[in-house]
Amino acid sequence: MKIEEAFPLLLDLYNIEFGILKNHSKLEKPIDLSKLKGNKGFAGQFLEKLLGLKLSSNKLDFENGELKTNKSKPDGSPMETMAITQIGTQFDDLFYNDKSFHETHLYHKIESILYVPAVKGEKEEDWYFLPAYYLDLKDNDALKKILDDDFETIKAKVQAMMDTGDGMLHTANGKYMQIRTKDSKPYNPIYSKKLGRKVSDKGFAFYFKKEFMQAIQDGVLPSKKIV
Repeated sequence: MKIEEAFPLLLDLYNIEFGILKNHSKLEKPIDLSKLKGNKGFAGQFLEKLLGLKLSSNKLDFENGELKTNKSKPDGSPMETMAITQIGTQFDDLFYNDKSFHETHLYHKIESILYVPAVKGEKEEDWYFLPAYYLDLKDNDALKKILDDDFETIKAKVQAMMDTGDGMLHTANGKYMQIRTKDSKPYNPIYSKKLGRKVSDKGFAFYFKKEFMQAIQDGVLPSKKIV
C-alpha cells in the first residue's frame, strides 16, 4: 500500500476509542487488542491492522514511506520524542562517509512520513487517534534543508565526541533531531570499523524531538493535514 491510499481510510479513525475501533465495520474480523498489549509500538501496530498493512520487518511500512504514531495531548501537543532509526551498524556510514544527508539510510527512513498523534489514557481501549499529517521531503526543499542542517550539526558533534573526553557516543541535539540511547538488556554495543574500536556500550538511535511534532501542529513546518 502507498501512503496516499491510506488518506481516505484515516478519516473514519479519528477521535474514536480503540475499544470501538477494534470492531470497525471495514475489518474482516475484530482486532484482538490483548495480542498487541504490552508490545512496543502498540498504537502503531493497531493502526497498521486498521489500515490493512501487514506487520513485517520491511524497511518501510508503506511502499513509499513510513507510518509514525506519537503520544500526544488531546490538543495534539506531543508528549514524547519519536524514534526514527537505530544507528548500530550504520555508524560509519552515517558519520564517517562523505555522504550527503539525502544519500543516507536516515534520510530514506524520513523521506515520506505519515505522522499520526495518539492520545493515550490508562487503558488502551480508551486511546484514540487525532488527525494525521503527511510530510514529503522529496518535493519540500525547505523542510529538507532544515533536517539536512540538523544532520550535519549532529554529525559534527559525534565526530568531536570521538576525539575528546571518553571517546564514546553521548546524546547530541540538533534543532529538531537528536541521537540518544535506545536499547534494553542484553545491550547492543556499537563498533566502528573506521575507528577500529567500540564507540558505545549500548544501542543509539535518531529521534525527532518534541519540537518537531509541535512545529508541525503549529504549522511552522510545511505538511499536509489529512482531514
